[in-house]
Amino acid sequence: MVTQIGNGYGTQDEEGPTPEPAFYEQKSARDVLGKILSTNFAVMAAGMNDAATGVLIPYIQPTYHIGLLQVSLIYLVNFTGWTCACFANIHVCSRLGTGGTLVLGAISQCLGYALMFWGPPYPLFMAAFFFTGMGVAFQDAQANAFTITVKNSHRWLGILHAVYGLGTIIAPLIANTIASRTPYWHQYYIITFGVGVFNILLLSWTFRRGLFRPNVSNAKDTAGSELKATLANRSVWILNGFFFLYAGAEVASGGWIVQFLISVRHGDAKKVGYVASAFWTGFTLGRVVLADITHKFGERRMVSFYLILALVMQLLFWFVPNIPVNAVAVCLLGFFIGPFYPVGLYVLTEVVPPELHVGAIGFTASLGQAGAAAFPFMTGAIASKAGVQVLQPIMVGLLIGIGIFWTLVPKPESTRHGNDDENARLIDS
Repeated sequence: MVTQIGNGYGTQDEEGPTPEPAFYEQKSARDVLGKILSTNFAVMAAGMNDAATGVLIPYIQPTYHIGLLQVSLIYLVNFTGWTCACFANIHVCSRLGTGGTLVLGAISQCLGYALMFWGPPYPLFMAAFFFTGMGVAFQDAQANAFTITVKNSHRWLGILHAVYGLGTIIAPLIANTIASRTPYWHQYYIITFGVGVFNILLLSWTFRRGLFRPNVSNAKDTAGSELKATLANRSVWILNGFFFLYAGAEVASGGWIVQFLISVRHGDAKKVGYVASAFWTGFTLGRVVLADITHKFGERRMVSFYLILALVMQLLFWFVPNIPVNAVAVCLLGFFIGPFYPVGLYVLTEVVPPELHVGAIGFTASLGQAGAAAFPFMTGAIASKAGVQVLQPIMVGLLIGIGIFWTLVPKPESTRHGNDDENARLIDS
């Protein structure tokens, strides 16, 4: 078995008489409260990153004199950053540990904002999304991997992703206020830069014990085999498909809804920008309100039920040309799909071998979330030729695809993971 050494999880000789639990051991939230707070803040910063672009698109276009296709390239560059982080995550973590990888991601995210906030030429502004995408991906992977090691992980995953939702609520409110009242919409990124700097400091402090050291002593030796085993696991790829389509639906809807309401519903840009916050508010409330309900009545049954309700809301949004009705429908759409991501991660820990949990969650969180960049790009590319109304059939198709992947997820072979108090097994050397 491996020896635990990094990220504050040392032996008694190294850290004194009361060492923290080993990384892969199930931990009481009280024992790692600082790390829970810092990882939650990191995903809130990620939410502020992801939800602002769609609100700013109506202002980016006239500033740079570009069309929808050129704007959608932002999402393609973002997707590239996500994908690179996805395949690098296990190897980076094997050398820097969870804390070090989180800090590296936070630095990369801040670098992107440093390139954005002064209104640079469009190629440089677009390139900055590679760094924000990579930075958010590293943090998302590690925050989720850490959270599953906390007892009652289904609840803490729900809280983690609800806090992400809080960031997505704040972002449109701030971005739309700045963009609608001043000509300097890019100054939104001064705010995210400041949040990012605080994020770096907070992560560095809470993970200071063993920062930039691997979680386990032989992590570098096992990283390659762990990635290979993760890639060979059928359940990982099925859930990757589920997350890829889900993240695509989430950000495509939140990202293009404002442009749709302006172009198709002829809404006022200064007012409909706030409708995006209605979507993200519902999304956040769904993760808070439905977390325990979903766990109590069964993840598989409840996600299928939520999907039906989400599809009804999406059709209502599509076929009723009334902006107030659309705002309510999209809020409820966000409410019903909100729990999918944390619930899916919890189910992953039930169907994937314990020794692959951390690697599989890191890989799936990164690659699956890359859909948040891929589908908004595809929507924008198609919209540049056919109009923004294509958002609606694309969203219906994504919801149906999510349902298909969900039905393919295998049932767990045992109920070993049903008790959240049971300690996770260490990775064998």
